[in-house]
Amino acid sequence: MKEITEASYSVSRKKLDIDVIAAVLFLSPIIIFLLALFFYPLFQTLWLSFTSFSSFREPQAFVGFENYLNAFREPIFQTVVTNTAVLTFFVVFVDFVLGLGVALLLNQKFKGRSIVRALVILPWAMPGVVAGYLWRFIFNPELGLVNAFLMSVRAIDGYIAWLDHPSTALIVLIISYVWKGSPFFIIIYLAALQTVSEEQLDAALIDGAGFWQKLRYIILPHISPIINVTVLLATFWTFNYFELVWVITGGGPYDSTQIFPTYIYQSAFLWRTFGRASAYAVFDFIMLATFGLLFVWLRKVKL
Repeated sequence: MKEITEASYSVSRKKLDIDVIAAVLFLSPIIIFLLALFFYPLFQTLWLSFTSFSSFREPQAFVGFENYLNAFREPIFQTVVTNTAVLTFFVVFVDFVLGLGVALLLNQKFKGRSIVRALVILPWAMPGVVAGYLWRFIFNPELGLVNAFLMSVRAIDGYIAWLDHPSTALIVLIISYVWKGSPFFIIIYLAALQTVSEEQLDAALIDGAGFWQKLRYIILPHISPIINVTVLLATFWTFNYFELVWVITGGGPYDSTQIFPTYIYQSAFLWRTFGRASAYAVFDFIMLATFGLLFVWLRKVKL
């Protein structure tokens, strides 16, 4: 009996080894593809950040941490970090509040609800370049809808060049980002609200709980894992979203809307300073990785 058991175990072990080898062989193409797609650019960027690489026709000179030290000394570095942080914070915060509020409204029963739910996703599905030109037109000083509306209600006396003033250009970007990104929150939260127990809500209503009590003690705790994921993903996406800023302001005026993606693009492909651009890209990666780890750790500690 023991010999039969050992033989069966040996056969099962060999079959398992064959299955593992077969799985590795089948998965190896996609693994190699992912390694080439992610890790090679990552390590290549890290290497370039330690060089003075500026052209494919010139040799790469190793300069150590010079690009990083120069970045800290440049005033533009603080501007880029501040603009990126401010833009990301306000966009994600407004997206969360607006997304949750609209999702709660769309979760109610009303006539035409299916049509409204379908229309909500359109801004998010629109390509970023198209959305950027749309918002450039809306805030155009002479032909834009914003100035036309404000002048029609006599809120302003003359045209305002919204995108030419540092004090208003970033606000325009925040509005355009929220318009583009909030449908993602709405759709995800609307789907999450479908899983909230109706029995718990009805029981809370019988006990005299109002809307805010149900939201705080039933709805939000139930969908909190979804909230964590959406906030984390939206932070990453907003932090590195390139198209809207580049099309609407190009980082201007006077670098007032310059963020990491636009400055990295200008440094690399317009000014041909690939070493400095790579250093900024590494800073970008470190900041996002730090935020992601800290966010996950804080959520675990709270839970």
